[in-house]
Amino acid sequence: MKHGATALLLAAALASGQAEAGGMAAPVMEPAVIEEESAATSRAGIIVPILALVLIGLAISRDDPQPVEGPSDARLKTDILRVGTAANGLPLYQFRYLGQRTLYQGVMAQDVLAHSPQAVSMLPGGYMAVNYKMLGLEMKVID
Repeated sequence: MKHGATALLLAAALASGQAEAGGMAAPVMEPAVIEEESAATSRAGIIVPILALVLIGLAISRDDPQPVEGPSDARLKTDILRVGTAANGLPLYQFRYLGQRTLYQGVMAQDVLAHSPQAVSMLPGGYMAVNYKMLGLEMKVID
């Protein structure tokens, strides 16, 4: 019983913020808020979608309404769903580019690299583009 009463007194003293020995000392320094990690993380998270938009814009801005070569790297795409196989044996997918709402149908550069490496070129940042005309295919807008 004696231990229970001591525990209650100690809990009450701690709850009130003052212990018998003088309470807690004030901090010597104000705590610093570290924002660098979260800022760096958010910047890194936005770089890929921005790069995807730039690459798509470059491909679309050419005079040819159907670009010959466009970014087809799987790392620039989301909502990827295999929907069939082209006559040349390449898998066909429906996908969206990162940060975009438009749904496309086409190929993944990684598949094309294994099938027809001559139809793949490198873009800035190490991403791959595919020359659809070399494959006898067209990338389609679904919606």
